Amino acid sequence: MARKITKVELKEPDRIHTFLGNVIDYASKNRKKIYLLSGIFLLIFILSGGWYFYDLSCEKKAQGIYSSALDSYKTVNATTDSKEYKDAVNLFEELIKKYPQTNAALLACYNLGNIYFNLGEIDKSVNSYKEFLNKSSKDNVLTSLAYYSLGYCYEAKKEYPRALESFNKSSTQGTGKFYLAMNYQGMARVYEEMNKPDKAEEYYKKAMEQTTDPLTERLIKRKISTFHSLAKSK
Repeated sequence: MARKITKVELKEPDRIHTFLGNVIDYASKNRKKIYLLSGIFLLIFILSGGWYFYDLSCEKKAQGIYSSALDSYKTVNATTDSKEYKDAVNLFEELIKKYPQTNAALLACYNLGNIYFNLGEIDKSVNSYKEFLNKSSKDNVLTSLAYYSLGYCYEAKKEYPRALESFNKSSTQGTGKFYLAMNYQGMARVYEEMNKPDKAEEYYKKAMEQTTDPLTERLIKRKISTFHSLAKSK
């Protein structure tokens, strides 16, 4: 036996037709507005996609230059030819200039800091590490090392308060015991150069608490022993 159709079901198609009619009527009256909005959405979609592929292309080109510079930099580590350093510097600087927003450019800043330090151009090394730190995030694994290296630069310039600040910032990046021991040693060494043996001993002890290297531990103990001997001789 066929199911009896209710009045509500009979009226349902009319409601759909009415709704569709209203939509078509609105569209015909607001055609220009709809075309404009559709064009804007389409333009945003195209620009977003274009920017993504442009960014991808830039990153790829930047990585190519970075690889060439890194190959040259690796050669430097095995030679004493300063020309190789300069080749690497030129490539890294070209990369930063052409593709400043890429990840490769960020790494180039860090590597330039290392190269300039090895060349004895401390001010340029400082600027490169600072540029890296200005662009990098706290979560970047190289951030702690950049602060540590910056501390070495300031130590070489005898700007001891800045060196201490940099070593301290490096130590707060949560990089583990090994790097913590390195930073405490750096701070202890700076205090020693500032002729503050008590503070130097304090940080050498902190370094010894963190180190897992027996040789480093012996060297620190010897250093602390020297402080004690000097104190007794006064």
